[in-house]
Amino acid sequence: MRLATRAEFRLPDQADGPVHAGSCLVSGAGVFYAVVWWDGGARYALVSIAAQVVQTVLLDELGEPFDAAYDAPAPVLLENGALGVIADASTLWVYGTDLRVRREIAIVGGEVLDRFAKHGQRPRVTAHASRGTFAAQHVVVLDEPITVGNPRYLAFLRIGETAASWTRIRTLGPDEFPVDRFGDDELNESPDTPSIDGCIVGDAVGDGDSLLVCVEGSDASSVRRYGADFFTITRVTTDGTVTAPLYQQSGWRRQPGKHGITGKVTSSGRYVLLTPVFTAGEWKGKQRLFDLETGDVIEPVLPRGAAKMRIVDHGGATFWLSDGAHRILCAEAEDPRRHCDL
Repeated sequence: MRLATRAEFRLPDQADGPVHAGSCLVSGAGVFYAVVWWDGGARYALVSIAAQVVQTVLLDELGEPFDAAYDAPAPVLLENGALGVIADASTLWVYGTDLRVRREIAIVGGEVLDRFAKHGQRPRVTAHASRGTFAAQHVVVLDEPITVGNPRYLAFLRIGETAASWTRIRTLGPDEFPVDRFGDDELNESPDTPSIDGCIVGDAVGDGDSLLVCVEGSDASSVRRYGADFFTITRVTTDGTVTAPLYQQSGWRRQPGKHGITGKVTSSGRYVLLTPVFTAGEWKGKQRLFDLETGDVIEPVLPRGAAKMRIVDHGGATFWLSDGAHRILCAEAEDPRRHCDL
């Protein structure tokens, strides 16, 4: 698949790029949203791109830049195309397309999150966009309470017009995944019962009676630093059943080098972005697209001048690319019959 640029945008100079691809989403109206670092990481901002216009609104101050003790606001796609931002575990802001706050909703039921609290700290909101619903609830990926970068928790949030509440929280245990603690003496005390709280969830998207998840390994340490043991795309049903994998790589611990993939389901629901964490392996660090309709793994050819950029989302016919800083591209698969609708 060869992509061609249809439009290019620049974020404000104070912006430092999306927090990560998971913070980006495209609404049903084609509006691109992302949570970005601001002022060198000292603050967060919400960015929107619509009708060729880039808009930003500042979110909370963080205190010390990149302090792991703070929540990272998470966008959530609501009914009728409205956009919410989960500022923290107790606050939801609802925005209009002009990025003005329509209302602030208190989120109750925070004691549900205490199930996985450590040292008095609950699991943290981590800037992963929430799309779709699962059993009529929004699914929010939460990070570990103390360390950062290994989100393991799926929290379920019921959102109404004027009220919101956490209803439950769970992990995805190791039994249904190719967990391999080979070479990790500290955690491999018993090969039959891996010492992990739950597998790492890179993304989770509700689809009515099933939940599409990207599971990025089982390590207790940072995947982005030390690598992972497997990567899986699968579905979880309302009764908790983990279905057969749609796509999977495993056995990495018994291969030379470090390996890892981050996964993100695009807002269109058509693809999963597969982004290697390291340059080891046959992909040499280059992204792939897993086509959920055909089961094919596609190598995208990025537009001229964008070879070092990453695809961060897809909506309609439009791919959105970021250089991790100020540059955002709108691109399409080369086809003269298609046009970018912004």
